[in-house]
Amino acid sequence: KISCLEEIAWNNGWITADKLAEIAEPMKKNSYGQYLLNLIKIE
Repeated sequence: KISCLEEIAWNNGWITADKLAEIAEPMKKNSYGQYLLNLIKIE
């Protein structure tokens, strides 16, 4: 299994959804960035 540090931080309340989106924005064209953005949409 691969860790997703941003997901862990968000799930634990260490970063906000806005911060997660800010982190994911530069990576939105790859699958990792899309995964992070989808986490926010699911919530």
